[in-house]
Amino acid sequence: MDEITGVVFVFHCEFTLDKDYFRECFDQSLPYSNVSKPKYALVAFLFVLGCVAIYGLDNAYLGNFLILLAVLECIAHYYRRPWWVARQMVTRASGSKITLDINEQGVTATNPYKSYQISWSEVNEIAETELGVVLVRAGTNQYISKKALSDEALQYILSKKNSHD
Repeated sequence: MDEITGVVFVFHCEFTLDKDYFRECFDQSLPYSNVSKPKYALVAFLFVLGCVAIYGLDNAYLGNFLILLAVLECIAHYYRRPWWVARQMVTRASGSKITLDINEQGVTATNPYKSYQISWSEVNEIAETELGVVLVRAGTNQYISKKALSDEALQYILSKKNSHD
């Protein structure tokens, strides 16, 4: 219940997990994830170990393997978006309808295969992006597109941001 108005806020909507949603989700939540920066130290370490194996240990097989791992890490970083979207598209949840409920306890999302509930106390930060809202919490972030939210629901979520500051 809202202390000021005495009104209980409840928002309910449905949307589909499709390729466009997954792309939007990745793009908008990337700045708040730990995969946004390339692993330069790992690439350099693998490359140096590869050179040591080739020239120091005279083991070209091991050296080439380590250098190829460094190259693979670079390729994986470059193609992280299409790879993540492709992995989401082959899950059972792809194409399913999500039921989203937002209330004074938190956010609940349910589909035929999985459901999760995030209480407002678990949320460390609420970040508004151009196309949605990212609920940042320990371990994992949750993205909600503005397409699925009414203006009132968006304002309610952002008001929770102010209560965390």
